[in-house]
Amino acid sequence: MKKKKSKKLLIEVGIITIIMFVATLVYTSLSSYFITRESFLNSKNEMIDRDLKNISNNINDLASTKWYWKYIKENSDDMKRDMTEEEAALSISDEIINEKLGFLTGERDDYETCDPQLQFFLAKAFFQSIAINTDHNVRELDYTEISFLEFLGDNKAYLYLQCDESEPDPMSAENLASNEFVKSYVDCLNTIDYDETEHTAVKKILDGDIAEAGKTIYEVYTDPETDKDYYIGYTPVVINGEVMCYLSIKYDWSAFHSELLGKVRNSILRGFAVLVVLNILLMLFIYLMAISPLSKVKEGVVEYMNDKDSRKAEENMSSIKVRNEIGVLADSFSELATEIDRYTEENLRLGAEKEHIATELSLATNIQTGSLPSKFPAFPDRKEFDIFASMDPAKEVGGDFYDFFMTDDDHLAMVIADVSGKGVPAALFMMSSKILINDHAIMGGNPGEILDRVNKQVFAMNKANMFVTVWLGILEISTGKLTSASAGHEYPMININGKYELLKDKHGMPVGAMKMSKYHTKLCEIQLKKGDSIFVYTDGVAEATNAENELFGTERTLDALNAIPKDAAQQDVLKGVRAAVDAFVKEAPQFDDLTMLGLRYFGPEGNDDKKEETNKE
Repeated sequence: MKKKKSKKLLIEVGIITIIMFVATLVYTSLSSYFITRESFLNSKNEMIDRDLKNISNNINDLASTKWYWKYIKENSDDMKRDMTEEEAALSISDEIINEKLGFLTGERDDYETCDPQLQFFLAKAFFQSIAINTDHNVRELDYTEISFLEFLGDNKAYLYLQCDESEPDPMSAENLASNEFVKSYVDCLNTIDYDETEHTAVKKILDGDIAEAGKTIYEVYTDPETDKDYYIGYTPVVINGEVMCYLSIKYDWSAFHSELLGKVRNSILRGFAVLVVLNILLMLFIYLMAISPLSKVKEGVVEYMNDKDSRKAEENMSSIKVRNEIGVLADSFSELATEIDRYTEENLRLGAEKEHIATELSLATNIQTGSLPSKFPAFPDRKEFDIFASMDPAKEVGGDFYDFFMTDDDHLAMVIADVSGKGVPAALFMMSSKILINDHAIMGGNPGEILDRVNKQVFAMNKANMFVTVWLGILEISTGKLTSASAGHEYPMININGKYELLKDKHGMPVGAMKMSKYHTKLCEIQLKKGDSIFVYTDGVAEATNAENELFGTERTLDALNAIPKDAAQQDVLKGVRAAVDAFVKEAPQFDDLTMLGLRYFGPEGNDDKKEETNKE
């Protein structure tokens, strides 16, 4: 199959080169033919034009009158008949000869009023003189034919005289004595038809293109009967400013034309023979310098695709010795194969590293998720409150976190925080911050004091200059008193009058941002009653962005909370807010971690509905 393709390409190239060479050969041969032909015919123009004018002038000297041409045409039947013996005897009498001489010398010009018999003798004498003179010119000048014509329109012409080289010589002693030569011309006194498509000059004459005196026009004509080539010239015979007829000379150039065509054929045949030899050499050159090297390149490519061995491909390409573009292509492919192997190895290495990183990130995600409270209900034996929280990181691991835990039997600590940055660094900083907050909350103190202690410890070990915003609240379960402190975190949303509103508590600096920050002076205390709720979140909620770069905002967050039924469980509250965020954002990507925590307080006596369920159980 490979060989067939190679041969096919070679054949295609061969056909193209043959077509190009043949076209060039034919073009040059035809150009040479036409140039030589035109040069030859142009050289004959001067000769024919000169002879036409000489013959025309001689005829005018013999019969320089309009009367003759009109008479011979109007009395063609008389001109064709033979003289009677009496007429022949009379025509050579002294009386008639003297009268003829008067007309010939110009002493008389009353042609039309003279005796009709004399007119007949004059016309016969003029016709005989013109015929002898014209026939002499045919033989002397080596023309095929000389004719006198009058073109009548409708592709017809009246033929006065036609002298042909094939006729007997009228000047021979025999013909001069018998006057038989006249009989070979008088039959021409009739009308003949012309084909304008073959006689292009006749069409121009009929169109009036050469009516002016002295203008000669030419045509190339091939006689379909004899298959001979003729060059014909036409010129008007003008007497006293009036065109009486047209003089035509026919020159036979068949021998030259045949010789010229033979030379063209021989030139084409010799050129074709040279073409065959050159084409064979060209095909051999193309095969050695292009087809064969290209086949080796193709085979090397196929072999490399099968075994992916760049060293073997380099060896195959090095066997190609041509130094043209194909040699450059072979070198380039050799380099490409080496580069592909290197790139493949690099991709495999990067893929392994990526897979390793993905495994580690998955493990980190599991660790981070496992460090957050995820079992709900979180305190199934406590009926005084309902708490739920969720975190959706923007990446595999996030910097947000939440936490809630009992510091003792009557106090519930709640934490929501947002670490600066994202990804693994934020996750590590989040883990350490979460542990510190948890440890210091267990140690005791109000939320502000706890954040003070955590801030000092975080700042001391904060080499990366990171920080974390924190909202820390401690609920006294028996009284519903909620004490909180904010380290630069989002304002909480609280429902104490049947409707969620923004609670603008006092903020301190984010944890880790500054060494000294007194959060205990910025405490917020609120009294929760039965059915009151609080909702805390990170900026991923309010700053969720849609495709038009619009923020979800706190107003839409409040609207989403207030659209949820008042007695809904906190899990449903958070799901409702997330659904509202998703409906707003639609297909836009999530750029920030989205973390929420919700708590509803039922009072020290607990949720009555839950009590009934417990009693039933």
